[in-house]
Amino acid sequence: MKTNIKSILVVSALGLFAFLGCKEDPKADTAMVEKIPGINLDNMDTTVSPKDDFYNYVNGNWAKTTTIPDDETRWGGFGVLRKDTRQDVLGIMNTSKELGKYEEGTDQKKALLIFETELDTVARNKAGITPLQPLLDKIDGISDLNDMQTVYATTIGVSAPFVGIGANADLNNSSMNVAWVYPSGLGLQRDYYLDQDTKSKEIREQYKAHVSRMLQFINYSKEDADDAAKKILAMETQLAEPRLDKVAMRDARNYNNPTSLEDVQKMAPALNWSKMIKDLGITAEMETLNVMQPKYMAAMNDFLMSTAIDDVKTLID
Repeated sequence: MKTNIKSILVVSALGLFAFLGCKEDPKADTAMVEKIPGINLDNMDTTVSPKDDFYNYVNGNWAKTTTIPDDETRWGGFGVLRKDTRQDVLGIMNTSKELGKYEEGTDQKKALLIFETELDTVARNKAGITPLQPLLDKIDGISDLNDMQTVYATTIGVSAPFVGIGANADLNNSSMNVAWVYPSGLGLQRDYYLDQDTKSKEIREQYKAHVSRMLQFINYSKEDADDAAKKILAMETQLAEPRLDKVAMRDARNYNNPTSLEDVQKMAPALNWSKMIKDLGITAEMETLNVMQPKYMAAMNDFLMSTAIDDVKTLID
């Protein structure tokens, strides 16, 4: 349900370590590597006319001969790249652990510490929720929406499925980036909240059970955790419905909505947008933002204005 900050830190640290490790010794011998062509002609099915079915013309033989690995739900070029990159970075980390030559305070040493902390399940289990307690205290101290957006914007590790601001390409001018306003992530994909088929209903029940288990780790009783999980599913469903569905998301025109900061404030007045931008540490002037889903913004505003602050806090937990 919530962003896994520890996983993000580990992935970021590994990438940083790989970069810095290479930078540290530019004169190191470079191993000979096999050159892999950008286009593998063996993957093509030239018996198919590209005029009739270009996808299978390019990928036909690959699709016929490739098996999805047992530990993957889907497989393709990006999957291969991710898996190979993980193996390469893991090799760098293991080699660096064996060398053990990095001084305290260096970026390389910090990366190793994060990596080792992630693997030390004994210490993590012993610590329990103690490392999370400052975050839980911040959430517990929220008394109104103003407090909520301050904690949300300024506290690393606290997340909520409301709204976020990030930089991305300007859809009208690819030579520059602009600020995008987008719906924050939910615990499930949108359609799982709304579809009424048997599988989706089963997934929702399993999700409630999972949320209840997680809440019990932060000292909810079983009864309170079950009640909170039901409430969280209901609130997330309310926030899921107004979002673009999978089909609408395929059309970039649906989320190309340049909007002035003044109009964003009118669109969702439950939040103080100038304050949010400042709290996020954004110093650049932002006259226009790209609002990815205007319909969602209006629904989110109604949700925040009509939902008790204690329920909002439960959703953030």
